[in-house]
Amino acid sequence: MKKSSAPLSGPIALFSSVRLAIALLLMLAGTSILGTLIPQNKAVGEYLDAFGEEITRFLLLCDLHQMYTSWWFILLVVLLTLNILFCTITRLKTTLRIAFGKGFKGFSALPLQDEITLVTPKPLLEKEAKIALEKRFSWVQVLSTEKGITMDGEKGRWTRVGADVVHAGILILLAGALVGALFGFDGFVNIPEGERVDTITLRDGSKTIPLNFLVQCNTFSISHYDSGAVKEYRSNLTIIDNGRDVLTRDIIVNDPLTYKGITFYQASYGSLGAKEFSLRAVNRTTGKEVRSPVELGETLELGDGLRFTFNRFQSNYTFKGKSVGEAVVGTLSSSSKESEEVVLLTRFSNFDKMRKGEWVLSVEGHKHAYYTGLQVTQDPGVGLVYTGFLLMIAGCFIAFFMGPKKMRITLQTKGSETRIAIYGNAPKNPWWIRKQAQRILDGFTKSQVALSTTA
Repeated sequence: MKKSSAPLSGPIALFSSVRLAIALLLMLAGTSILGTLIPQNKAVGEYLDAFGEEITRFLLLCDLHQMYTSWWFILLVVLLTLNILFCTITRLKTTLRIAFGKGFKGFSALPLQDEITLVTPKPLLEKEAKIALEKRFSWVQVLSTEKGITMDGEKGRWTRVGADVVHAGILILLAGALVGALFGFDGFVNIPEGERVDTITLRDGSKTIPLNFLVQCNTFSISHYDSGAVKEYRSNLTIIDNGRDVLTRDIIVNDPLTYKGITFYQASYGSLGAKEFSLRAVNRTTGKEVRSPVELGETLELGDGLRFTFNRFQSNYTFKGKSVGEAVVGTLSSSSKESEEVVLLTRFSNFDKMRKGEWVLSVEGHKHAYYTGLQVTQDPGVGLVYTGFLLMIAGCFIAFFMGPKKMRITLQTKGSETRIAIYGNAPKNPWWIRKQAQRILDGFTKSQVALSTTA
């Protein structure tokens, strides 16, 4: 039995198969849909609450809770990378030979664009035809045949590599995705105002990662719309490396801070509690004022047995279906009247006037501390992803909007007349070849007229 001369032909054919590429793309698309439907990198408790014990066990077993870093998803990406690589290699030699090799091929089958018959001397026509081709094409050759003179012009051979540039871009992009999945991380950290941290926790809460530098939250501030809804929250952060401040700046949503390849995004915030409240009460009839600091659970005596008890503080109070911000909620009571709940908004001092009570209460001031919630990511492959994306765009532009252009001019003399025929093809830009053929013939016609005038 004759042995195969190419023992690797089977694997090469498999990995360069279009069917394999389609299958891998379909599997990646399907699993990506799953990754969109199933929340990724959450704590186990969240999956238990959302899906129950049995489904959660299945999700954890199949790594569907961290799909994009799972071994089987990375394997699919590696297989797709190999498929594209083999497809590119198997056709690269032929592509390079056509794009950068010598010689003129495929000119005999070019379609006729236009023709004309003139009585201009043949040497003059030959000179003008060659000049016209050299002006428009990078490669020009002149051939003498039994039927006359043939001149070929070609440009844009290199654009045949457009598809290979796209393939290279995809390979680099996939490589960047693999580098990010294997060596990057996505975590979070909460930093109280005035404090600093040097570690972060992964999104799924599985472990903490050292930063090798300190991040300090100097201040945290919130601005509101007139309605009381949160407009913006801002953190002022300082990076401390080797015992010295190296970077201080504010971050807001969509305006992160990056240091040593690690990016800090403003993601959330929370209150660590309010304190040192100062309340003011004014009697509508007498104008008497009472001012006093009040802590949670304490009572403010207003006189004549009337008292206000501070029951709770709400960081986001809702009034008639709308958020109106922070509020002090308490009870106004006396021995002669039934107790009533009173809400005092910290941002609207006249809010209690709507109650139309004998006393109008308001919050003069209070202090509280916040913590800032930061999303912390590191993706060492992001540069490769951007590079691959740019190459893909460039390759698609070359493949779809550029392309090789060919033109052939033949001059056949019979008696005193010379027949000039122009053939050409530009698959990506057919109007260009027609336009150039017409311009060249117009030039020949003008030379004929000029010659007749001179004669």
